[in-house]
Order: sequence, then structure tokens, then C-alpha cells
Amino acid sequence: MLDTSQVYKIDNLLNEEELKVFEKYQDHYVWEFSNATYDEGRHFWVKDFWGEKWGKCGVIESGFRNKLQALLGANLETVHMYLNGQAHGQCGDLHSDWKPEWDPAYDYITMVYYAHKEWKPEYGGFTCVETPDGTLHTAYPKPNSCVIFNSRYQHIGLEPTIHCKEMRISLAHKFKVLK
Repeated sequence: MLDTSQVYKIDNLLNEEELKVFEKYQDHYVWEFSNATYDEGRHFWVKDFWGEKWGKCGVIESGFRNKLQALLGANLETVHMYLNGQAHGQCGDLHSDWKPEWDPAYDYITMVYYAHKEWKPEYGGFTCVETPDGTLHTAYPKPNSCVIFNSRYQHIGLEPTIHCKEMRISLAHKFKVLK
């Protein structure tokens, strides 16, 4: 059963068939260099899977939602979903995903799924999540793994190091936890 105060790390989230579907559909969307942080001067590469401009990708959305509902024992509703691409020099900012327009009567969780095909520790790109008690949880961006946490928690996606010649690609999928 989902405990929204916990930080979850899951390896090998998708099976081979699910990975093929994800890879097929992610190619239908266009990378855009846009402001994806709270700092107006910082920009990242984004493929918006749940927006107005390119449409909503129900295949990817339902695949991840159904998988997490089964693993976490929770009923979830997608709020937003997009691919985030970071190259060396594009460090994120410490932030919370909580939005004022979200219903405070519900809990919200964020899943960061690592979508790149290979990764080495020297590439960096870790995700750091800070819980309210000050504990810092670090997630290694291992391909086909994810970290799940309360959307109110402060977190940061760190940039890849100079050793990495590819983008750090993650899927940010934000959910409302239904009662």
C-alpha cells in the first residue's frame, strides 16, 4: 500500500515489451528547448506528453499509471507527464512539484523514470529528494528504473558530468492519489 511519506526506488520497471512500446511512442513527440524550472534563466529539453500543443499520449500514460497502481496498491490519476532532457551544464534547481491549483485534500506523487538506454556512475545525473525531516535520498539514474516521492518534497535533477556525451533523459510523471 502506498505511503506518500516514503521515497521509493524501483529497478527494472518495464518489461521488454513495455520498453518497446515506450520507445516507439516517445519518438512521436518533439524535443523543445523551454523553461522547465522556476529559474527564468534555466532551460531544459522537454517533450510534453500531456499537454495541449502535441496532445496527450494515452499509451504511455496508461502504461505507467497501470504499472504503478499495481506496484503501489493505489488508485492514481495523471496530472502531467513529460520527458526532461539535460546535458552537461544544465543543472536543475531545488524545487517542489506541488502546484497551488492542486486540490489540497489529496496527496500527489511524482515519478521520475530514467529513459536513457545506458548510464555509468561517472556520468552523474543523480536525483536528490529531501524529505521534511531533512533526510536526503539520492537516486542513481539507472536505465529503466524510477524514483517515486511526494510531490511536495523538494528535489533536484542533477546535470550529467563532462564524461557523458548524451542527455540525461527522464520521464516526469505526476499523479493525484485518489481516495
